[in-house]
Amino acid sequence: MELLPKLRNRIYSLLRTSEKYTKTDMVYLAKGGFWLGFGQVGISFIAFILSITFARYVSKEVYGTYRFLLSLFWTLTAFSFTGLSAAVVRAIAQGKEGAYRQSFKYSIIGSAPMSAIAFGIAYYHFYHTNPTLGLGALAIAILGPLFQLAYLYGSFLEGKKEFRFNSYFGIILNAIPAIALLVGTFFVQNPLTFFLIYLVVHILTGASLCVWTFKKYKPNTINSENLLEVGAHFSAMNILNTISTQIDQILTFHYLGAAQLAVYSFTKAIPDQLKALFNTASVLAFPKFANRDISEIKESFWRKIIGFTFLATLVSIVFYFAAPYIFDYLFPKYADSIYYTQIYVFALIPIATIIPVAVLQAHTAKRELYIFNIASACFNIAALFVLIPKYFILGAVIAKIASRVFNLALSSFLLSQFFAKHSKKN
Repeated sequence: MELLPKLRNRIYSLLRTSEKYTKTDMVYLAKGGFWLGFGQVGISFIAFILSITFARYVSKEVYGTYRFLLSLFWTLTAFSFTGLSAAVVRAIAQGKEGAYRQSFKYSIIGSAPMSAIAFGIAYYHFYHTNPTLGLGALAIAILGPLFQLAYLYGSFLEGKKEFRFNSYFGIILNAIPAIALLVGTFFVQNPLTFFLIYLVVHILTGASLCVWTFKKYKPNTINSENLLEVGAHFSAMNILNTISTQIDQILTFHYLGAAQLAVYSFTKAIPDQLKALFNTASVLAFPKFANRDISEIKESFWRKIIGFTFLATLVSIVFYFAAPYIFDYLFPKYADSIYYTQIYVFALIPIATIIPVAVLQAHTAKRELYIFNIASACFNIAALFVLIPKYFILGAVIAKIASRVFNLALSSFLLSQFFAKHSKKN
C-alpha cells in the first residue's frame, strides 16, 4: 500500500518539474484533464454504441431524416441565448454564484426567437403536406426552450472547476437518452419518434441534474451585474457560428436526400467525437484564463498551439489507417463513408483554434470575438454553399477542413493583436 503514495508523490513531482518547459499548471491539467477526458470518453463510447445500433437496425432514409431534424434543432438554437453558458462559467469562476439562478430566467426568455421561427417552419411544412418535418419543427418550438435549461448545471460546475461531477453528469445526460433511443430502435422505425425521445429524455434528465447541483452546492446570492450583457454579446457572436456548424447537414439533406445525409453523418461520426475529446482542453483552460493576466498567458501561448497541433496530427494519422477496419467491422452498411472519413479526420489538425478563442472569451475581448465568429462562420457557410452542390459529400468535407484552417489562422492573428493592444496599455 505504501507504493501508491510514493507513486502519487513521484508523479506530482514530475508534473511540477515539467511546468518549467510547458509554462502550464500541469497538476491542474492532469487532475482536471483526467476527469474531463473520462467524461468525454464515456460520452463518446455512448455515441459509438448508439451509432452502431442505428447503423445495423435503422434504414439510411430514417436515420438521415432523424439527423436532419437534429440539425434543424441545433441550427435554430442560434436564435436562443447560446452565449449564456460561457457567461455563467465566467461569473461562477469569479465567485458570483447567483448567476446560476439568474441564468434560468434569461435562458427561457432568450429562447423566444427560436420558438417563433420554429412555429413558422412548422406552418410551412404542414402547408406543404410534410407532417414529419412539420411536427418536428413544432416539437422544437415547444420543447426547445426547456432543452436549453438542461445544460446549465454544466456551466456552474465548470466555473467551480468541479470536473469530476461534471464528467459524471455528462455521461448520465448522454447515457439515459441513448438507452431510450436504443430501446426505441427495437419498436419503431420513425424519425419523428426518435427525435421526440431525444428531446424529452434530455430535458427530464437535465432538469434532474440542475436540481441536484443546486441542492448540493447551495450557490451564494452574489449576482453577476453584467451577466445579461456578456451573455447577449456571446449569443450575438454565436448566431452565424451555430448556423455554420449545422448548415452542412441541412444542405446535404436538401441537395442529396436523407440516405446521403446518413452517409455523411457516419463520415463525421468518429472524427467529431475525437474533436470533442480535444475540446475538453478549452473547458479546462477557460476558468484559468479568466483569472490570469494577459501577459502571463502570452508567455506560453505559441508553445501550447504547437503542442496541441502536433498531438492532433498524430491522432489523425492513426485514424486514417484504422478507418477501413473500423467501418468494415462496425458499420458495414456505410462502406461509402470510409473514403470521406479518411479525408475528414485531417480537419482535426487545426483544432488548436479552441485555445485562442478560450483566451478571448475569458477576457471578454468583444471586438476580436465578433470578428472571429462572423468571419469564420461566413467563410464556412460560403465554402459549403459553393462546394456541396458541385462535389457533394466530398465538397462538404473539403469545406470543413478549409474552414478549420482558416479559423486557426484568424483566431491566432486576433489574439496576437489582442496581446499587442494589452501591451500598449501597460
